[in-house]
Amino acid sequence: MLSVLSRQRPSHRILKTMGPFLLFRLAFNFFSKLVRHRGLIKSMVARDLRSRYVGSAMGLFWSVIHPLVLLASYTFVFSVILEQRLGDESGTASFAIHLFCGILPWLVFQETLSRSSTVLIENSNLITKTLFPSEILPVSILIANLVNHLIGLGIFLVVAVAYLQKLSWLLLLVPVYLLGLSLFALGLSWFVSSVQVFLRDTAQVLTVVLTFWFWLTPIFFDEQRLPQGLRLLMQLNPLAAVVTAYRKCLLRFETPSLEALLFLYLLAFSAFLAGGLFFRYTKRSFADVL
Repeated sequence: MLSVLSRQRPSHRILKTMGPFLLFRLAFNFFSKLVRHRGLIKSMVARDLRSRYVGSAMGLFWSVIHPLVLLASYTFVFSVILEQRLGDESGTASFAIHLFCGILPWLVFQETLSRSSTVLIENSNLITKTLFPSEILPVSILIANLVNHLIGLGIFLVVAVAYLQKLSWLLLLVPVYLLGLSLFALGLSWFVSSVQVFLRDTAQVLTVVLTFWFWLTPIFFDEQRLPQGLRLLMQLNPLAAVVTAYRKCLLRFETPSLEALLFLYLLAFSAFLAGGLFFRYTKRSFADVL
């Protein structure tokens, strides 16, 4: 991989000669290319959703069953066996609802990164034999996962209304955090998918990283109950900001932190631009390596 990247010189030497305007222009051209291929992205999303459940009697319904089974198993372990209880600040006494709300944004992030890490290799026939816009592959995976996320969010809202007997206008803020999460996930997906082409251990390393990241995100616990020394770590975790905002909007009916939202979008746009530019400079060698 190092020899390939060195031939392209995308980083140190080129970036020193690039002004902010040129970087912005490259990013704009990259994004406009995605817009031009929106029809192809739509077809890839439909193909992805169909391929997951082809030949299945229940089809898309499996996208509901899988997270519900995961939710039930975690709830049984932490609520029944370990007898973990929630404080009054959690907004609900139901551990299942509390967990469901927190795990929804994590699942769309984890699935997007995990599946994107190998998507270029899985579609190598398209990349090597045609002038295929390979950057849309992680985009199609993200959108397909967003469809499943919206299904899960709809189920959660039905359960939450039945249990809490109310909703708040803060529900309208959820798409704002979902957009930030999507930009962050897409930028990282472009990066890991392109690195996987050259270093085939990337997917395995990503699995380990996501495992640690999962347990460092306040999904099974409330961030307000953390020791003071660990709260800074949570503040630097963009997934923690999204999970906390989901719970504040949907369970506690509190306005999320504006500082956390700005920090999320700072990381999201940085990852989106950096991942897109990295993908742009490495993709010219994909056909040679694949």
